[in-house]
Amino acid sequence: MASVLADSPVPPHPSGHRNIVLALDKTEDSEKILRWARQYHKPGDVLHIAHVAKVVGHKDEIFHGPVGTSIDFHEKSLDEVKTDIEGTKAWFRDRIKELADLQDVECIPYLYVEDTSATSAALAKIIGDLADKVHADCIVAAKSNKTAWEKFTVGSTARALLGSSHTVVLVAS
Repeated sequence: MASVLADSPVPPHPSGHRNIVLALDKTEDSEKILRWARQYHKPGDVLHIAHVAKVVGHKDEIFHGPVGTSIDFHEKSLDEVKTDIEGTKAWFRDRIKELADLQDVECIPYLYVEDTSATSAALAKIIGDLADKVHADCIVAAKSNKTAWEKFTVGSTARALLGSSHTVVLVAS
C-alpha cells in the first residue's frame, strides 16, 4: 500500500526536542495515548500521529464441510471502501484536533490504509518504519485488547512493536 511519507528519512528536528510517534487505533485506548501526549509533551516536541486503517478487504470463504457448502461473505464495493476511508479520515481528523491547543508542539498526521487481512506484525512494521524515518525518540502505542481476558495482556500490534528494534516503545494502558 502507498504511504503518505516520502522514501527519504526526515532529518532530526532542529529544535533538538523530541520526535514522538503516537500510534492510534480505533479503540478507547487511543484516548489514553492522546491524554499521555497532553500530559507529557514539551515545547518544541514534534508529534507524528499515525493510524493504520484496515479497511480494504477482499472476498473470504469459510469451508465448514464438503465442497459446495461454504459461506460467502459480502465483498466490499469500491464505494463502500471509499465510504470507510472517508469515515476513518474524519475520525482521524477529530483525534488530531484534540491536540490542536498544545503550545509550541507540532502535530504531523500520517494515515495509512491496509488490507483487512494485514497481520499485527505488518501494522507494527508500518509504525516502526515511520519511527525510523522521522528519527523518533519513542513510539507511544495502545494496549488495545478486545476481550475481557485480554485486558490483562498487551495487544498483538503493541507486542509486535515491543519486539522490534526501532526505538523505545511506551504502551498506554
